[in-house]
Amino acid sequence: MDIYWLWLTALKGVGPVTLRNLVKEFGSPQAVYTASQEELKAIRGLRCQVAETILASRSLDRAKRTEEVMQQQEIKLLSFFDPLYPPGVNDFPNQPAVLYYKGNLRPPQASVGIVGSRRCTAYGKQVAAEAAAFLAQQGITVVSGLAKGIDSYTHTACLKEGGYTLAFIANGPDICYPPEHRLLMDEIHESGAVISPYPPGTRPRQEYFPLRNCLLSAWIDKLLVVEAAERSGALITAGYAMEQKRRVYAVPNSIYSPESFGTNRLLAKGAEVYLEPKQLVSLVGAQPQRQFADIDTSVQPSQHNITRKSHEKEVSMSLFSPQERLIFERLRINPEIPVFVRDLLDIFDGDSKTLLSLLCSMELEGKVMILGQTVREIRN
Repeated sequence: MDIYWLWLTALKGVGPVTLRNLVKEFGSPQAVYTASQEELKAIRGLRCQVAETILASRSLDRAKRTEEVMQQQEIKLLSFFDPLYPPGVNDFPNQPAVLYYKGNLRPPQASVGIVGSRRCTAYGKQVAAEAAAFLAQQGITVVSGLAKGIDSYTHTACLKEGGYTLAFIANGPDICYPPEHRLLMDEIHESGAVISPYPPGTRPRQEYFPLRNCLLSAWIDKLLVVEAAERSGALITAGYAMEQKRRVYAVPNSIYSPESFGTNRLLAKGAEVYLEPKQLVSLVGAQPQRQFADIDTSVQPSQHNITRKSHEKEVSMSLFSPQERLIFERLRINPEIPVFVRDLLDIFDGDSKTLLSLLCSMELEGKVMILGQTVREIRN
């Protein structure tokens, strides 16, 4: 980790455009740190106030504190110079020049964003999960925002199929928001990455979400908006995607459904009608694991999993896997009191990754509800 990146990003008045220009001009953030007054004044377009700020801020103390936190939290830094930073994002100089992430980033590859309403319907949940599972099967990166509703079902369905997913957040990567998604966030760390334009310690604020949405839309090749109310963050993301010349798909639904007001309006404004997951995979650079002819898209395996028990609150124990039966035995000892996830670890010999994966799948199928660090059965 280059501490000089942390120093430069913390300077007041140095936005992403100025930061990029400075690093390109001097070759590195360390060279900016050591630049003389004459060298800074020679930079065309650099405001005098910025040059004075750089000269007056020759201390790495704050950057060292941030670096220490990042090392403790296993948070990594991604600069626009890094080969892991997608070239398509660099096409927009107003995008963050430095990002913070936790997990495992892969080299840039085909990716599709799926976003939607926090208060989604069963229909929206099914569409999002089916699309995410299909993309995961094709080896395409699934991108969303870790929010409640459509976002969480998107990430979970992708992980269930063994896919790779990225979650863009509007707070520091050391903070889980919403808090009840801690288990999901931990699993994404194992099989993907959580990415933020904000340094560790940054609490979520309403005004931070537009930047997160803009970054998410720039990172992807296509965007699927599943459900969106009249005023929705998903609509903001779609607006950015359209400005950035990304292909935007919207799921049609009843004109009387509040959750579909935004998506139907997107269709009226020129978004493409989403009818099936195949529409999302015709991407330059995509390397499907299987040919489309080999896939029966009329009923995806994931769709069976999603719909099989999503509306049944009491399921015969004979239909559960051995591990699920053991989990339900624990949950039913006292149904009114949620069970701590840590108290289920012994079922998997301490393998937290396998436990978290199964619990996320069970939540997606409507069998359990995860509440922070606890879990309970969903019953009638």
